Amino acid sequence: MSVTAPAAEPAAAMTVIFGGTFDPVHYGHLRAASELRAILAVNDFRLLPAGQPPHRDSTQAAGQHRLDMLRLALRDHPDLTVDAREIRRSGPSYMVDTLSELRDQLGDRPLILALGQDAANGLDRWHEWRALFRLAHLVVMTRPESERRYQGELAELIAASEVARPDVLRRQPAGQVWHVPVTQLAISSTDIREQISSGGDPRFLLPDAVLNYIGAQQLYAKC
Repeated sequence: MSVTAPAAEPAAAMTVIFGGTFDPVHYGHLRAASELRAILAVNDFRLLPAGQPPHRDSTQAAGQHRLDMLRLALRDHPDLTVDAREIRRSGPSYMVDTLSELRDQLGDRPLILALGQDAANGLDRWHEWRALFRLAHLVVMTRPESERRYQGELAELIAASEVARPDVLRRQPAGQVWHVPVTQLAISSTDIREQISSGGDPRFLLPDAVLNYIGAQQLYAKC
């Protein structure tokens, strides 16, 4: 008598949040997001435009413009979506508040906050930064010249939480850190804004639909 083996349980679904000002969104953002989504094999990958970033100077384009540009950039890429909650929420955009909202909605579903190495190095300057480890996993996107510059309590917490493989992230809702190399193109939103302001042509640095929107709305033009 043969015994049928039980069907393997499906891997736990995960949600990934990739935040930024996206002022404007460009191919560097999109390439990193696309690679990470494929590496993690997730169906829920969200780009999250910041509302009022508390850790940097004000954005040049208003939140609705940045949201519209991001939606245009992703129009033909259904594997990547936009989460507009920080644009819709008033007050400073603290990531701890965003992750708390998501945790309430997702229950015990694994949640990932994706960020670059530079942002991760300064994580201990974020509002209520220790709570981030309770709310989500951290995936740090690195490039060849990236340097880990964690210090003090942050360095200790990351060392205690780091995992070597992404599949480990599926086993619990939050609390792990994984570093992953991705292709990060040498494109800067600041440089794009400066090119536009000086009358330059930033074609091939960002999607045509976004560039056309910038022209139609006269964003970043020199005053």
